[in-house]
Amino acid sequence: MTNLTFIITRNISDIPRKDWERLFGADIIESYGYHKIIQDAQLKDFNIYFILIKDINSIQAIIPFFTEEFSFTTIIQGPLQKLITLIQKYFKKFLIMNILFVGLPTAEEFYNGISPDLNLEIILQELARFSKLNKIKTILFFNLTARHKTLSAFLKKHFFSKMENYPNTVIEIKANSLYEYIENLSSNTRKDFKRKLRKANYPESFEIEVREDIVGIEDKIYELYMNNFSESDVHFEKLTPIFFKNICQEMPGVAKYFVFWKDKKIVAFNLCLIKNDTCIDKFIGFDKELSRKDHLYQVTFAHNIDWCIKNGIRFYQMGITDYHPKIRLGAKLKPLYNYIKLNNPLFNLFLGPVAKIIEPKNFDPTLKNLKITVRF
Repeated sequence: MTNLTFIITRNISDIPRKDWERLFGADIIESYGYHKIIQDAQLKDFNIYFILIKDINSIQAIIPFFTEEFSFTTIIQGPLQKLITLIQKYFKKFLIMNILFVGLPTAEEFYNGISPDLNLEIILQELARFSKLNKIKTILFFNLTARHKTLSAFLKKHFFSKMENYPNTVIEIKANSLYEYIENLSSNTRKDFKRKLRKANYPESFEIEVREDIVGIEDKIYELYMNNFSESDVHFEKLTPIFFKNICQEMPGVAKYFVFWKDKKIVAFNLCLIKNDTCIDKFIGFDKELSRKDHLYQVTFAHNIDWCIKNGIRFYQMGITDYHPKIRLGAKLKPLYNYIKLNNPLFNLFLGPVAKIIEPKNFDPTLKNLKITVRF
C-alpha cells in the first residue's frame, strides 16, 4: 500500500491509451475509444469515474465506475413496476438507491483492467473509501461473465450477493449464405421469416449503405433511435446526439452504420461495433409508421446476417431484452451477473434472498418461461 498511488479522475484523457490497452488487452471491442465517446456524450443520468492505481513504475489498475440514483423499476416489469411507479409519485425515494456500479453503463460486459499482480483487496478498499466520502451505501460489480471466475470468487468471499442480470444474446454463424442460415431455422420460424421478407420485398425495395459517418443525416438517426427508446420497457441509459455523431471518429474501423433507405427515405439503422470475428449490433432505430408494415426488424436482421457471412464474421451479438424473436432467429443466451453489497452489515445479511427475488428473469415473460438448456 505504501508504494501505491491512488488517483480518481473523470477524464479518460488522463489515462495513456498504451496503458489502457496493456491492462485491458488490445482485442476488446468496447475499449478506450468507446469509453471516451461515452464520456464525451455527457450522459445526464450517470457520473462516470476512473480509479487509477499506480506503483513506482507504472499503472497497475484502471477501474471504470459510475454512480447513479438507480430505480428498481428499471429491472422490475409488469404490474409490480406500475405499482412501484405509482408509489414513487408520493414517496420519491421508494426503491431508489444511490449505487456505485463498477463497470460502464452501456458496455456489453465487465472489462477487467487490473494487473494480475495487484491485490484485489486494495480495489475494494478504494471503492469503499469513495463510497463513504460520497454517502453511497451500495457497491455493485456490473455485468460479469463466466470468464470472471477469479473476481467472482473473490467477491463472494467478501459477502457480495450474486444476482443474474439480463442475459446477452449471441448467434454463432455457421452457415455459408443467408439462404442456408434461414433454412436451418425451425420450420415455423423459417416460413414466417420468408413470408415477411417477401412482403417487404427485401432486398429489392431497399437501398442499404454501410457508413462510417452520419454527416447530413444525424438528426434522422437520432429520431429513429428515440423511436425505439420510447417504446422499450427497459431503459438503463439515454444516449445523446453527440454519441451517434462522433462514435465513428473515436472508433475508426470498428463503428459502422448500416443505414436502410426506402423510397429515398431513411427507415432504419443499425449501429454496429465490429472487430476480429465479432459484430455487436449495438443500437437500432426504426421508422414508427413503417416498422411493422415493412417488417423492418426482419429486413435489418437478414441484411446483417448476410453482411457478417460475406465478411467472415462468426459471432453476431444482439444485446439484451426482446428475447422471444432473437431466440427464434437462432440466438443463444450469454449470462451476465451482478455482484452487490450493502455497506450496512445487518441489511447485507438479507440482501442475498432479495437479490434473487428481483432478478430480471422473474419479470421478463420469455426468460421466466424459458427452460435454458444451452447457454452460449
